[in-house]
Amino acid sequence: MAGVPPDEERGFPARESKGITASPGTLAATAGVASQDPGAPVNLRIDLLTLQLFVAIVEEQSIAKAAEKKHIAVSAVSRRISDLEEMLQVELLYRRSKGIEPTAAGFALLEHARIVLGNLVHLETDLIGYRQGTRGHIRLFVNKSAILESLAQQLGEFLVLHPLVRVDLDESISPEIIQAVTENRADLGIFGGNILAPDLECFPYRQDNLVAILPADHPLANRPAVRFSELVALEFISLEKGSSIDTLCIKAAAELGRQLKVRIRVSGFDALLRLVQARMGAGVVPQEITAGRFDLAGLAVVPIDEPWALRTLVLAVRDRASLPPATRLLVDYLLKPGSRDA
Repeated sequence: MAGVPPDEERGFPARESKGITASPGTLAATAGVASQDPGAPVNLRIDLLTLQLFVAIVEEQSIAKAAEKKHIAVSAVSRRISDLEEMLQVELLYRRSKGIEPTAAGFALLEHARIVLGNLVHLETDLIGYRQGTRGHIRLFVNKSAILESLAQQLGEFLVLHPLVRVDLDESISPEIIQAVTENRADLGIFGGNILAPDLECFPYRQDNLVAILPADHPLANRPAVRFSELVALEFISLEKGSSIDTLCIKAAAELGRQLKVRIRVSGFDALLRLVQARMGAGVVPQEITAGRFDLAGLAVVPIDEPWALRTLVLAVRDRASLPPATRLLVDYLLKPGSRDA
């Protein structure tokens, strides 16, 4: 294929010139397979491990990291991908200076592989856990606020009721949560409702109140509340770009005809609070996370007097009606009136 580097340069072993004999009715993969009719039907024999390895290579952007993740020799992983490309008669991966990247055909395989592997997770859950939904595996992507405000306690209560349910919990920012649920890498997600997710079913989960975090001796520190117009001139310590709170603050500044002055970005609330304590700037966090969880010495917590400061977190799924039993039980539990106020 023109423009595609040879196997050795892409991290794969060189392909042998001899054919690989297949059983009757299957494709006989040979080095000369490209000379076959490209329109001829291909009888595929792709095993699940190869699909898992392919997805891992794309996600890790590295054959070596994927091999380590799956506890398989690098040479064995490389051979599987080479054999897969030979069987499919198409290049699937490029090796770039920044790592492995899928070709157009590779992206198509990635999409279908994730669907197949995701469906297998659901198949396992359904077969094992149909007995009242008491056994299952739930993949959950959530933002930082949800974990600190109420989700940790809710999950603890739920797992006491359903001790045979396993939960994979990933913390991420809202756009990545939406993408994970959309791509079937997560069964459900919880994120800021100001980030739109038109392809998902979204349900109100809880509300929180955003407050300004300032040094205790700041001129605004003793105010009962502040408008964002009084804060926008300050330098900010902000969460990751694209997070729900960051997006709200940037939008609010833009509506005032200003640009949010982000001095430092951090990945968590603890780091944000410590940097404000060090007088590096101001911050915006949910008031609910400040109750006894962090050291607030030298800090002032001031409510923000803006409609958007009352923020809604949403719970999202692809299709609530088709959720596996254990996942459906968790969704019902999280959305139960009163359960989020504990």
